[in-house]
Amino acid sequence: MSRFQAGVVLMCAALCVVEGFDILVMSFASSGVARDWGLTGATIGVLLSACPFGMAVGSAVVAPLADRIGRRPLTLLCLSATTVAMALSAATRNAAELTACRVLAGLAIGGLVASLPVLVSEYSPARRRGSAVALYTTGLPLGGVVGGSVATLVGSQFGWRGTFAAGALLTITLLLISVVALPESLDYLETRRPAHALERINRTLARMGRTPLAQLDEHQAAPIGVTSGILRGRSGRRTFLLWAAFLILMACFYFAASWTPVLLERSGLSAEQGIGGGMLLNVGGIAATLLFSVLALVVRRPTLTALAFLIGAVSFVAMGLSLGSLGGALTAAVAVGVTINAAASGLYSMAPDLYPASVRTTAVGWAASIGRIGAIVAPLLAGFLLDAGWTPQRLMVLFAAPFAVGGLCVLLIAKLGRPAREDTPAPAVGQPAPGIS
Repeated sequence: MSRFQAGVVLMCAALCVVEGFDILVMSFASSGVARDWGLTGATIGVLLSACPFGMAVGSAVVAPLADRIGRRPLTLLCLSATTVAMALSAATRNAAELTACRVLAGLAIGGLVASLPVLVSEYSPARRRGSAVALYTTGLPLGGVVGGSVATLVGSQFGWRGTFAAGALLTITLLLISVVALPESLDYLETRRPAHALERINRTLARMGRTPLAQLDEHQAAPIGVTSGILRGRSGRRTFLLWAAFLILMACFYFAASWTPVLLERSGLSAEQGIGGGMLLNVGGIAATLLFSVLALVVRRPTLTALAFLIGAVSFVAMGLSLGSLGGALTAAVAVGVTINAAASGLYSMAPDLYPASVRTTAVGWAASIGRIGAIVAPLLAGFLLDAGWTPQRLMVLFAAPFAVGGLCVLLIAKLGRPAREDTPAPAVGQPAPGIS
């Protein structure tokens, strides 16, 4: 793996930090927003679900554009839209305006969360692909830690609006860096062949230290269609299992990430301790993704991912039983963060290898979009159940069973085996063909 390829992975990881900040900022700002505007639990749930709703639409509609116009242009467009949404959020006057801004941010982030892991996968050798994608996903919980830190430091002086303003500043900074440093996908250039594709490929190959190509293959097969590449035969069975796993993962992730600070506060801890618990959940996520990146070099990714789901189910139960005890609750929050983020690393590293390059971002985007349904429903459900008298303890235990089912879905995907020959993803230029490992 060349220094240039490693730089692409690190660049995408930095963008993932921005994603994590922008996705989770509402969970850290929710208490302040609720106090300022006198909101109910159900209304807070709507605000927490607004970004996931936008991400669901963005992953389904915006992300597939990366297979048509390229990974790089779509990334720059989405970062621009996110910057605008975060800046407008800081100036909103009521819950309706803030909800609209969060939906806009979600639309843009939905395009990013599907296209960036594909770009990381395409620039990584097959043997290190799981580790590279896991390193990339470290950015999401790190963004949560940054968000919690900003909410604590900036919020005390400028309130929750300052947190959104800081997010806009961070996003536009990464946008400007991406304009200079982010390359286009070699797989995209080779498969779609836009104008000057050969020249662009050779410039990138030179930066990778690889031999340039004299010409592109004139007899390359036509790009595989969406229906045959994603929804038919064995690919279809893998797709539906992947959708179920993403649905469960994101429901549990967004419930834990969005409601942990509030639930800890309602269990008797202070507001600062609640924010601290949310940050610890993300600290556990950082540790998990780094550990996953190391273990993925020697252990099969489906095995690691399934174990993360199963241990995560136990962690949810443990957190539910320990709420009210500062030490126990914070320890369990770390465990939940570890397992949820390890499972996310596993799914995002497995998904691109299941599909050919011509539909790869579309397939990952659709899976992420289905997952956002869970991300939308879970915070809303939690808000309504709290208003109906449910205790924070019961809510945590509620999410344990479906998380275990997610592990079963991963095992079934692995049982289907490697993609059939006609399904095998086109290898990136100069790289061996990928497979699930």
